[in-house]
Amino acid sequence: MTTQAQQAGAQPAQQAPASSLAMLRTLGGIALLSGCLLSLVYQLTSERIARNTEARVRNAVLELLPGATRQRTFEFTGVDERGVEMPFTVYAGYDVSGNFVGVALEAWDNGGYGGQIRLLYGYLPDRQQITGMTVLLSKETPGLGDKIRTDEAFQANFKDLDLPLNSEGVELAYPLVYVKPDLGGNPGEIEGISGATISSKAVVRAIHYSAMMALPVIQQRLNELKEIVL
Repeated sequence: MTTQAQQAGAQPAQQAPASSLAMLRTLGGIALLSGCLLSLVYQLTSERIARNTEARVRNAVLELLPGATRQRTFEFTGVDERGVEMPFTVYAGYDVSGNFVGVALEAWDNGGYGGQIRLLYGYLPDRQQITGMTVLLSKETPGLGDKIRTDEAFQANFKDLDLPLNSEGVELAYPLVYVKPDLGGNPGEIEGISGATISSKAVVRAIHYSAMMALPVIQQRLNELKEIVL
């Protein structure tokens, strides 16, 4: 015969599955609610984020192309370092008379210390010269890696930087390469930032691979880009 003590001892074991099921239901409800909230937040903010990004890019284009007051966007296709065809966006700048000034191009690298680095750089095809660069996205360490935004010596590397194509116009005449601070001076050498080597290298790689793919196409499509904007 089962005693009352034995029945009392058996109750927790019998209730355990019900308790676990209730807990799973609660966790499932919380997860579902969290997912719905995240989706709602994304829907409410994605359009605003897109507008802010578009405005930031537009302002950066005009800053990188002195004399430009308006811009047009083109979608071209180039061949990347792996030999794979890749689409890329060209932001073409024009002066008040509608004459072509130059282009701004996006570049990115996933090898930054804090992850992906995205930037925009200006280029004058007639001079085959980079005008400068600005960082659009960086999660680098404050005070160290984020110096790629603020370090004047590093930014100066990209001011009026000659980056010509070879005589056939199909590839860079020389690559952009990272060198340690104060050791540059040769064509294509970009001096990095002490204490921010990884971030500096990521910027150099980003611009090099972008330029290698995009600049030959820019020269080939130059007449299209130079159509006067009315």
